[in-house]
Amino acid sequence: MNQFNIFILSIAFILASVITTSVIRYFSIKNNFLDIPNERSSHLAPIPKGGGISIIGTLIFTIVILFYYKMVASEFVISMTIGLVIVSVVALVDDYKNLSPMIRVIIYIISAAFSLFMIGGLDSVSINNHSYNLSYIGYFLGVLFLVWLTNLYNFMDGTDGFAAIQTISVSIFCFFLFYLSNNVPFSIIMLCLTSTTIGFLYWNWSPAKIFMGDVGSCGIGFFFGLFSIYTERAEIISITVWLIILSPFIGDATLTLLKRIINNEKWYEAHNSHAYQILHQSGLSHSRLALNLLFINICLIWPLGYFAHTYQNLELFMLILSYILIITIWLMIQIKNTAKSN
Repeated sequence: MNQFNIFILSIAFILASVITTSVIRYFSIKNNFLDIPNERSSHLAPIPKGGGISIIGTLIFTIVILFYYKMVASEFVISMTIGLVIVSVVALVDDYKNLSPMIRVIIYIISAAFSLFMIGGLDSVSINNHSYNLSYIGYFLGVLFLVWLTNLYNFMDGTDGFAAIQTISVSIFCFFLFYLSNNVPFSIIMLCLTSTTIGFLYWNWSPAKIFMGDVGSCGIGFFFGLFSIYTERAEIISITVWLIILSPFIGDATLTLLKRIINNEKWYEAHNSHAYQILHQSGLSHSRLALNLLFINICLIWPLGYFAHTYQNLELFMLILSYILIITIWLMIQIKNTAKSN
């Protein structure tokens, strides 16, 4: 795949996403499918939601087309498409009807277990050129990882352009890794995700004219989780590298959850105590918040991910370093917020 083909394909994906998101926005407004602000919201007026359909729909379509041309394995397609469809449909219904958290989690667990089974599970992981056998515990850890990543991506979709910027940052980084290794089908998949999210971002940049919705954030989180396990099994991209490039979202969501548990708060209820939400509440605009996330990814996370991928004997060190950086940033925000409150 030469550079001209990449450019043409990227433009096609972007235009398709811009147009599709526009149609979804019109449909959402006409049918009163709106995100109504409450005390936890970062927006003041009702905003159409469900824009993530353009991203997830195009992604599934692209994977199916690649299978049609025999460029990806059948187990990958079955695992990814069925898993994504189930998660996205449930998330879309939740966008409309507000399903109970228990129902969503149960269905996400079933979807994760099925998709993981179809690709052969997570029976081992490789870190620093050493393979560690996980046996059956790998299925449990794999399902837990998939469900948590699905939910945390939803948690982190709270300000204009924020989740979209993280999606672009992760997918374009992986695109270059696949492209440099001449992995054409996976390059196309990541190019699709990057480009369709850019097209969506045209409508989602502050002030947002449409939101991704659970259908987008949960679908993307599930996709990243399943794809990372698949590439770990295929020894293409280590799951360690994925944990590094996803660290801004994993770190904030996980640390905030632990904080709420320690403080005896109802951690399973919606809240606005994530680090990025605190920054917004302190006066940082939506656009500045998204641009700061982009800066962190490009200047800090990408180099660590690249070195972990290139020098596999440094994987663990780079992983630890990435989370030290994220934890430090998270603690600085929490301490500053506590001092301000006092």
